[in-house]
Amino acid sequence: MKPAVRIVSASSICILAAALVAACDNTPQATAPIAVPAFGHSVNHGNPDCALNGRGDASGPYDFLCAIEIPGNPLTSSQKTWVEQSNARYFVSDASNNGVDVVDVRTHTYIGRVGGMAGNVGTGGGTAATNGAGPNSFVSAPVLRGRGHDDDDHGWGHDDEHGGFDTRVLFVSDGNATVQVVDMERLQILTSISVAKSDCDGGTATTHFCGRSNEIDYDPVHHIVAVSNPNPLSYVKCSAAGANCTTAAGITAAGAAIPSYLTLISARHPYRILGQLSLGPGSAEGHVWVPVLNRFLLPITGAAGGPFIQTINPRTMTIESQRTYDCVALTGAASNASNNLRVIGNNLWAQLCGRPMRLNARTGDVLNVITQVGTGDEDWINRGDGTFLVTGNDAVTAVSSLGIMNAFTGQWLQNVPNIAGASPSAFAETNEIFTRVLFAAATDATNRCVVKGQGCVVVFARTVVPGHKH
Repeated sequence: MKPAVRIVSASSICILAAALVAACDNTPQATAPIAVPAFGHSVNHGNPDCALNGRGDASGPYDFLCAIEIPGNPLTSSQKTWVEQSNARYFVSDASNNGVDVVDVRTHTYIGRVGGMAGNVGTGGGTAATNGAGPNSFVSAPVLRGRGHDDDDHGWGHDDEHGGFDTRVLFVSDGNATVQVVDMERLQILTSISVAKSDCDGGTATTHFCGRSNEIDYDPVHHIVAVSNPNPLSYVKCSAAGANCTTAAGITAAGAAIPSYLTLISARHPYRILGQLSLGPGSAEGHVWVPVLNRFLLPITGAAGGPFIQTINPRTMTIESQRTYDCVALTGAASNASNNLRVIGNNLWAQLCGRPMRLNARTGDVLNVITQVGTGDEDWINRGDGTFLVTGNDAVTAVSSLGIMNAFTGQWLQNVPNIAGASPSAFAETNEIFTRVLFAAATDATNRCVVKGQGCVVVFARTVVPGHKH
């Protein structure tokens, strides 16, 4: 079946390029790392349940390896995960514990938590429903002398022969229209950046309605971090008491929805806001930097006539084009759903119409549709073995599974049962895949967590094929 695709030029959609806003004064706000408890197995000896025993360089199908326990409140609310390849650390957004959980992927042990984030209950004004929970999503960016951080007050890393640093910082989208800049080694928030804007934020303790910051990615060419706020509500200054006004100079009790917006932040200290861009109807999903285009591609879900993928130029702060996908033609079922994008070479992986799809990164043309597994939220490309990873229901058994595809050819490879598991990410050196498993009473007995009632992190690794030389 030939995909039916319609291209809409930038001139035919609503493009609102925001003017540059003044640089913000971001005062570092550090929170000390928590003491790491003696939790199960020592960090020095690692977690024996997760011993690879040759599976680190194996080439067989993926299978369950082990589960890693996370201390604190049960993991009931978590959006995304991230494996940082540069330091072999795995980060889990944990609104249940108001922070980011950190696991050493070499020893498979919990090592600490970056605290001080929004958590499940929205704070800082507005309401819990409108101002948003967090933390949510991650991306890392390098710290470079002269081109990155102009000062060395924090003493990160060491100078290499090229005059740069060997360390990176983690950008974490949080509730309350905030982005946290995190020192991944010290497990501290260095700086909090507000990405609120005037049409959803009145600037007082009770007038914050921009909601949570969510999807985030990094443009390594222009050193720009782009973060979206998917569900802002309007802030309206009332001229007199009356309908929706609480006082003569009040605000709407709950403003109407306004378009999702994207904030562009300099990845160089002191992390200035460069501009903001309205994205039009629908909710922004996981955008990705595409090197072959030198642009961000951003999916829009939930809008009539969609789903859409927008092409965004971070230098001009404009939506250059928007492509529409016909779900009936692609899958046989009507839908306007889309989710996160990933890219490897000229292959763009999307979650459109409830299915993983491989697209041409230059043109947006659909190359193939995966029918064996559905979609979830986060997806990942493991550059170690060239696989694309999603979590969704197995098309035959309807069991929640980890779906694995060849990222270059689009071939579906396998599904692995993963009850209550979601948000896959992988460590390329060993090809281990990590998913977080939320605690829920309905799935607690059947998920892969060893300790019940808590949730956990589940690890998958390739199996050893007898007689096969690695």
